[in-house]
Amino acid sequence: MVINYNGHRLFAFADTHGMYRRLFVPAETDILICAGDACEGFNPADLEDFFAWYAAIQAKLRIFVPGNHDRIFYTNPDRAKSLIPDDVVYLENEGLEFDGIKFYSVPARPYLKTPLAIPEDIDFLITHGPAYGYLDRGLGCKNLFLSMASARPKYHIFGHVHEEGLKRKAMLGSTTYLNVSYFDELRKGQR
Repeated sequence: MVINYNGHRLFAFADTHGMYRRLFVPAETDILICAGDACEGFNPADLEDFFAWYAAIQAKLRIFVPGNHDRIFYTNPDRAKSLIPDDVVYLENEGLEFDGIKFYSVPARPYLKTPLAIPEDIDFLITHGPAYGYLDRGLGCKNLFLSMASARPKYHIFGHVHEEGLKRKAMLGSTTYLNVSYFDELRKGQR
């Protein structure tokens, strides 16, 4: 999904589940965001291939947030992090500022066990799972929703609920919720 923001062209996606080479990344994208489920399961070779593909895409910034199917990130986090190329930013439980744009991520894959403190003044909150009630088919995380209430990021980018991917956006106050799951689209063989 393309987002034009503060003079930058962002492309955000999630849930390629190994079909990332079918994904069409628009030209002139300068910030890439992967919100998880790049691959399936535990195979480090699959993740290495994804990162080789991802790092080869021309961009000024590439952000990666793991999903629940990127299991190696929670079964063997040190090994998983060793697979990430230097020109890809792994973002989880921390923030990043790039050219005046603030990104932050918490590990909602798909559910948080307790509310977290999400900083205020964030442009993009990136998680794998959705907040409850927003493009989630009732499967979203209530604790994530509560954690976002005071932070009010401008955008919440997520995936996980494939059926809601790319359909529309939802808004609550000043936050735009975007489900960027490409799974259904890629499975159909479309771009």
